[in-house]
Amino acid sequence: MLRPSRTTPRLTLTVLAGLVATAVAACGNGGGGGGSDSATAGDTKTVTFGVSATAPGGNMLQLGIAQVQGYFKAEGITVEPVFLGTSGKVVQAIASGKVQIGTSTPDLVLQAVEKGQDVKMFYNWTSANVTRIGVLPDSPIRSMADLKGKTIGVQALSAGPAQLAKAAAVNAGLNPDRDLKFVAVGTGAPALDALQRHRVDALITYDTLFSAMTTGAGETLRLFSPDGVEDLFASSLVASAAWLKDNADVAAGFGRAWAKASVYAEANPEAGVKMMFDTYPNSKVGANDEAATKAALAQFEVRQQSLYGDTIPADRKWGHYPESAVQHWITYAKDYGLIKSSLDPDTVYTNEFVTKFNDFDAAQVKKDAESGASS
Repeated sequence: MLRPSRTTPRLTLTVLAGLVATAVAACGNGGGGGGSDSATAGDTKTVTFGVSATAPGGNMLQLGIAQVQGYFKAEGITVEPVFLGTSGKVVQAIASGKVQIGTSTPDLVLQAVEKGQDVKMFYNWTSANVTRIGVLPDSPIRSMADLKGKTIGVQALSAGPAQLAKAAAVNAGLNPDRDLKFVAVGTGAPALDALQRHRVDALITYDTLFSAMTTGAGETLRLFSPDGVEDLFASSLVASAAWLKDNADVAAGFGRAWAKASVYAEANPEAGVKMMFDTYPNSKVGANDEAATKAALAQFEVRQQSLYGDTIPADRKWGHYPESAVQHWITYAKDYGLIKSSLDPDTVYTNEFVTKFNDFDAAQVKKDAESGASS
């Protein structure tokens, strides 16, 4: 999932309600599902799912797979996605009861909790830092310390990677205000052009944005991770604590379906991309189907590499939050002015559903994916 700007526009509840209603209608997935509780139709509960993007990408194959393979249906859930574009809008929609579950980065959740809003992370989705520093192949820059006195291109000066770069700079013994210069260069071709023309010495952004930037561009960048922020997980499934209490089975079922779809995607990403395109045609980005598929697979592969490196851990628990990582996020957010107080970790996350998230036959899901069978 792409991390939004740290500066989130304020929306009135009236405007937000209209935005969500319009987005639901645009999805074409059936009737509404607003309100503070899941709507029930017979034995099926409808969940309005707020997505912090304008369309799913290669880092979000789970949504299409869970729909097509019937994983949500098997849990008695009908999911109606609304593509709200940013985590800030998702968090506001959850806090106001217009969306039941959504995707968000931790910083926005921490800020909402500090303001007294009822938002909680319950499924650790992007479980590692996915911000990267990119340089030209012949650049002498190989670490954060090497950026002293250099100019760094960022999507926006307030964007998440710029803030994380400052934290990494301090970890490397630098003063980010004195030793680094940040320049907003946007994303895609403009950002790549700035690096190629040496207007900036390095770029810092998300792994999937680097993938989109270089796929088909004839350029290969050397990427490395900033030190000291490896465990700052990037995105979560979030809901209000009150909703989670009243809809525990729905939350557990949603997360289990998401976990199944994650297993399926790893075993057969090509099929996952096709399901995403078939379900959400606006997710295609490219001159033709072949180019769009190549781009989506590249995004999926780079995100897998960011999360797991070359080896997927055998003891992986889908959705689990390490307590130390949550505390690191709180400390990081306070140290860099994203929040003013040290929050109680129990107010911002829960692991109560993790056992249920992982209560399925992963080997069978993998076998189904490899054979192309439906569940």
